[in-house]
Amino acid sequence: MSNLVLRSITGVLFVATIILCISWNKYSAGLLFLVFSTLGTVEFYQILNKKELSNNTKYGPFVNVVVYSLLTLAFIEIIDYRFLFLIVPLLLILVVQELFMKDTIPYQNISSTLFGILYITLPFAALNYISFNEEFYSKIGLSGNWSLLTGFFIILWTSDSMAYLVGRKFGKHKLFPRISPGKTWEGFIGGVFFAVIAGYIYSLVTKDVQADSTINASLHWIVMSLIISVFGMLGDLSESLLKRSGGVKDSGSLLPGHGGVLDRFDGIFFSSPIILTYLLFI
Repeated sequence: MSNLVLRSITGVLFVATIILCISWNKYSAGLLFLVFSTLGTVEFYQILNKKELSNNTKYGPFVNVVVYSLLTLAFIEIIDYRFLFLIVPLLLILVVQELFMKDTIPYQNISSTLFGILYITLPFAALNYISFNEEFYSKIGLSGNWSLLTGFFIILWTSDSMAYLVGRKFGKHKLFPRISPGKTWEGFIGGVFFAVIAGYIYSLVTKDVQADSTINASLHWIVMSLIISVFGMLGDLSESLLKRSGGVKDSGSLLPGHGGVLDRFDGIFFSSPIILTYLLFI
């Protein structure tokens, strides 16, 4: 089987799984992102270990599971928000455990675990808050029959795919050659342009006809498309920086033809928290 065929099959199954879990219910989506965030955290520590930057390979993924679960359960209103304070003693244990580890890099272990939560756990948890908060739907005039998170991923995937295609066809000016030699300004602009088109079309298809007439759904989706595309690219570049510092080509091999979980979800690491911030303050 050629790499192109393998990559295509993996891509279709990957997209179908995400759309199915998002569309099914909040529990399937929450569980799916829990699995991906945990696998992504494992990949993160494996990369750090290659350069002996962290030895926290066991406690780090455990912290991800607990923090993600608490945040998600609070977001979907299964537990009270006061339970989020349980995260504080959990993080303090990071310091205490180093007293017994006899490790030569205690502060690197602590800082890498905290960064893993910020970089991987919080963005995945944010996806659940974005997806199932009914207030956000009314704010942007989105019909309840459609998914905000589906639109998010359609825009992200459009931006990613078109940036690659436009860059491959017309790319001449390197974007960040030191970090990712293949990315170009032409590809970046093309990705943003087509992301905005995708967002605009999604706004027309999913607009709630009973929404407040003062709500400009298309404008909101255009702004969100810009955020998703630009910060998605920054997330991509940050993951490339991480891999380059660890001396690896792919973050993992879980997804044949696509690499690892971090490779496939690098676009959400910056874009999902920024989109959540936008939706909270509009």
